[in-house]
Amino acid sequence: MDTFLTLTELLAVLKENNIVLEKKLGQNFLIDRNVRDKILSFADITRKDIVVEIGPGLGALTGVIAEKCGTVYAVEKDRKIAEILKNRLKNCSHVHIINNDFLKLDEQFFSSLKEKVKITGNLPYSVASLILFKLIELKMFWNFALVMIPEDVALKIMAIPGDKNFNHMSVFFSVFTNCSICYRIPGSVFFPVPDVKSVVMKITPKEKLEYQIKDEKLFLETVPKIFVHRRKNILNVLSSSFRIDKKDILAIIQHLQIEPSMRSHQIEINKIIKLVEILS
Repeated sequence: MDTFLTLTELLAVLKENNIVLEKKLGQNFLIDRNVRDKILSFADITRKDIVVEIGPGLGALTGVIAEKCGTVYAVEKDRKIAEILKNRLKNCSHVHIINNDFLKLDEQFFSSLKEKVKITGNLPYSVASLILFKLIELKMFWNFALVMIPEDVALKIMAIPGDKNFNHMSVFFSVFTNCSICYRIPGSVFFPVPDVKSVVMKITPKEKLEYQIKDEKLFLETVPKIFVHRRKNILNVLSSSFRIDKKDILAIIQHLQIEPSMRSHQIEINKIIKLVEILS
């Protein structure tokens, strides 16, 4: 069942159900069917797959995904919109609409699905980075993600050391995943038209890590602290973030052959990993 809505149909549904879209929730609905089809052309979905869709909205992608896979769990935060989508897909027994915030789903939900899932979704702009970070935390539960995200977030994910966009997300996605930008999407294909440009990104967790991470949980907690105060040099950043005397910090970074005047975004990933191990 194709649940795509044209702009006219979308406006009618919103009016009929007295729904006022909230900008803070990043509610921007895809209204171009050709772009929808282009996006899904990058999705490697089969009848055997369980798909978790993040932020399905009123179903621009959901119906077609449901036709291609075995089971869909569509996670929608907005209660009214979740109810409408559930009613539109009431005859599809293999589609489950979950009225919840994806950020509140825990490992128990994913482990209950018994097998690794595939992730899709038009991530709400306001929390796209938070959702992507959660996907890193949950990477053992999924084997493929195709997501629409703000272009500036994608540039940070793809950035390499020395690039001004290089930050903790760049480190995480470089260490734990393979990523590629599949398609750039103009704002005009959404309603309301967003303030940012979007891209479709394909993400797959690495089967074998290039770098050895001794404690992943600690690594995820520590790396962001290295990237606060981006304008400060690494000596001042580390001293402030970890409350360690500058003399001791200086000894650590000199041991790792990191110049005290460097900024966080200039440090190579292997040195960041060693830095985390020492500071932790």
